[in-house]
Amino acid sequence: MKNVVRQSVVPFVLILLCAAGPARPAGVDMKEGNWEISSETSMVMKGMSMPSQFDKSTYCLTREDLVPKSEKDKECRIVNQKVTGNKVSWRMECKKAEGEGEITYRGSTYKGNFRMKMAEDGQPMTMDMKMSGRYLGPCPKGQKSGPTGETAKRVAEGKQAAAQAKRQQAEMQASQAANAKKGEALIKRSVVPAEESGACAQEGFGRTPECEGKAGDLNLKPGEFEVTVEKGSRIGTTYTPVEVERKSVCLTEDDPVPKALDAGRPTHVKRGKERITWTDAAGGRTTKGGILYRGDSLEGAVTSTMDPGAGRQSLSVTKVTGRRIGDGNCVGGRDYSAKGRGYSAKKKEGASAVGENKILKDPVKSIRNLFGF
Repeated sequence: MKNVVRQSVVPFVLILLCAAGPARPAGVDMKEGNWEISSETSMVMKGMSMPSQFDKSTYCLTREDLVPKSEKDKECRIVNQKVTGNKVSWRMECKKAEGEGEITYRGSTYKGNFRMKMAEDGQPMTMDMKMSGRYLGPCPKGQKSGPTGETAKRVAEGKQAAAQAKRQQAEMQASQAANAKKGEALIKRSVVPAEESGACAQEGFGRTPECEGKAGDLNLKPGEFEVTVEKGSRIGTTYTPVEVERKSVCLTEDDPVPKALDAGRPTHVKRGKERITWTDAAGGRTTKGGILYRGDSLEGAVTSTMDPGAGRQSLSVTKVTGRRIGDGNCVGGRDYSAKGRGYSAKKKEGASAVGENKILKDPVKSIRNLFGF
């Protein structure tokens, strides 16, 4: 509230002086030169009164232009102005405010008052201003009108601050527009693969005997993969900056989903030969994800949505692409065949029995796969 008062006082003093500007009849007793202008402003909002605010400034005033035109508030206009002797009265209309006031000149001094009604953040507010002015002497050499002394410095600093704020706002808007463009492009590219026909339902992403028997081996060549992870989100109509990260990960049939997807342990997982897809819903958030495997490359995405209402729906996306770059550091503790079949050093319970059953069913093929020929 105090900031509102401070920001309002000086601009309205300028407007009020503008209001007196057209009072040019010879009968008005006004001495041209450098004037000190004092104002006392009080404000009432929602039945609460704020302490009065005081301001002093100096201006070089003339009958032709009491205040430079550049200082006038373009959003306001003076209507119904009357000049009676040394008294000037007027009515002001603005986009979000209206007011009435009067000033009486007495040669080297003047007194006046002004009342304005406006709205601040949708709340009605009333401003009362008492004004007085006194002649100080001739204007600075070479100056005919406008602020003088410390007031001139304040006005210049205010213009500089306003220009800087305008530049910062433009930069922020440009940044937001760039974020929105990149974010929307990422959202469009982050398409979750459709569930594979005949995919097997299971818990977690690791290999299971049931799904391996139904869908067969996953089309993934185990080893070290270089993956690119892109993340972005949209809350309402606001986009966050897109984050891009590149890293190397080890992937096998027992651990086929990069941790960078933040997949966790979703409720529903479907595993096929070419794809793994999953869905989850908890705490009002719905998550869908999937990866398409192409042997030595992969591509996938995860989307997460939440709708708290009030137009604040959020959407987060993560897109991942990867390519196999070799065995890398993934060899240690793992047994890889020449055909790329990988087994984790930490076997799941029952995995050994599954392997033995396969050897018994087709011993020649199994032995060749085991030794890589």
